[in-house]
Amino acid sequence: MRIILLLMPLFAFGAEVSIANSDFVMRSVNFVIFVALLWWLVAKHIKKALKDRADNIASQLNAVQVKLAESNTKKIAKLDELENAKKLAKDIVASAHKEAEILTKNIQEQCKRDMEILQKSFVERLNFEQKRVKKSVVSEVLDEILCDENIKLDKKQFVEILTKRVA
Repeated sequence: MRIILLLMPLFAFGAEVSIANSDFVMRSVNFVIFVALLWWLVAKHIKKALKDRADNIASQLNAVQVKLAESNTKKIAKLDELENAKKLAKDIVASAHKEAEILTKNIQEQCKRDMEILQKSFVERLNFEQKRVKKSVVSEVLDEILCDENIKLDKKQFVEILTKRVA
């Protein structure tokens, strides 16, 4: 079968062809008339279909361009919002650092005041305890001296004994 298909062009070129005995001119005229009628009947529909297709493609392209422009506008707006948010974040961080410094200073000052108050309280408490201990020692010495009837002291000796005990 393949051999026949391969040899077919040889038979076609090997045959003698004469245009004089053929109806080539008539067929050509019929073909031209057929194409003209076909063009006359179908050309409007084909042109309309092609124009509609071109218009449809153009409208889709316009819609895509509008969407692209809108998305570019939104992108620019969002980038601006992003920049504003970054600036706001930097401001917030800076103010937080300032507040932290202020709070640290306030706490340090309060701690210093508290320490001073505690030191004063300690000194006052120490003085109070020393006075209390002195009073109790004086009271004990006086009780010993006054309770013991064998001891007879004058004022000078009495004061010396008290100063030795208290010191």
